[in-house]
Amino acid sequence: MAERVFALPDLGEGLEEATVNAWLVKEGDPVSLNQPIVEVETAKATVEIPSPFAGTIARLHAPAGETVRVGAPLVTFVVQDDDAAVEEEAGPATVAATPAVRHRARELGVELAGIAGSGPDGRITHEDVERATRSGPAKAEEAQAPPEERPEERAGARALWTVMMPTDADVRPISTIRRTIAENLTRVVREVPQVTTFRTLDSTELEAFRREVGLSPLPIAVRALADVCRDHRSLNASYMAEQGEIWLHRRVHVGIATDTERGLLVPVVRDVGDRPLGDIAAEIERLASAARNGSIRIEEMTGGTITVTNTGSYGSEFGTPIINRAQAAILGLGAIAPRALVVDGQVVARPACTLSLTFDHRLLDGATAGRAFGDLVATLSSRERLEALPR
Repeated sequence: MAERVFALPDLGEGLEEATVNAWLVKEGDPVSLNQPIVEVETAKATVEIPSPFAGTIARLHAPAGETVRVGAPLVTFVVQDDDAAVEEEAGPATVAATPAVRHRARELGVELAGIAGSGPDGRITHEDVERATRSGPAKAEEAQAPPEERPEERAGARALWTVMMPTDADVRPISTIRRTIAENLTRVVREVPQVTTFRTLDSTELEAFRREVGLSPLPIAVRALADVCRDHRSLNASYMAEQGEIWLHRRVHVGIATDTERGLLVPVVRDVGDRPLGDIAAEIERLASAARNGSIRIEEMTGGTITVTNTGSYGSEFGTPIINRAQAAILGLGAIAPRALVVDGQVVARPACTLSLTFDHRLLDGATAGRAFGDLVATLSSRERLEALPR
């Protein structure tokens, strides 16, 4: 018999920690190889971690509700000596990749053994797998973790704010997802020169078409955006500063900003340009439901090449959304409502909305973004173009 300590594994996408939601086993329980043993919550999704050994649970190192850093002890197992080396298929001894990356590779039919990982210590990332499906190798941008804050700095900052702020506030800890959202958005705003432009959309034809096909405007706009991305490839691109490269993505994977009780999550609808409207609508609904009930998988929230946010869903006329890291643009859909528009020289009341496009000025100039935006508006306001979208 031997004891084996299992540390919290690298869950991918630059995630550095996870919070234990619930243990699925208790000390003294026998477990089999790959049996789910714990549910953890990361900044992106809720994940079940399987057992890397067959044996008995000797110790659970973190109670439910505790946050654990990657590499910190999670479980101690008692295993048979001849079972000690039996670990999860395709683990660190063969190919360095997280379970989510291996799952995505299996979906795409990609052999991990033939991929040179671009992540830390040669780890294979989602981007490496996606590139393996295309011709032309490229090196992925490595995630950069924020520097650790010294305890005395944190204590000093808290003391300062305690003096400056009212003392009757209700205090709650910052959740993992809220901290990650804050760090990601702060980094994007700091590093990316982004510009937001607006267009008013006469939604008369869009409203008639969506009623005909029985869909909301969101999947129609998402499908139309994919066609625009193929004609204006800088809209579906990534500015890779460290590599000195611009990646023009051949496939369009659209992130859908989704409001959940845990915070803003962005599940990804893949290969939008190859899917009909009904399929896109169903996938958006499935992913949004999974994001809200906590069952969404990490691989369903990675690999987006452009994002859409429906600010109109909560009544906002328009917004200035912040682009996601390593993407060129984000499209915002405002609320559709009657407005006074000038049509053939006459002021008439028509359904209309304001669309916003925030773009990375390193990738697109104003004129380039304007032409792409104009094509999108032309499609969404034309019955002929809307009818041409695959159903």
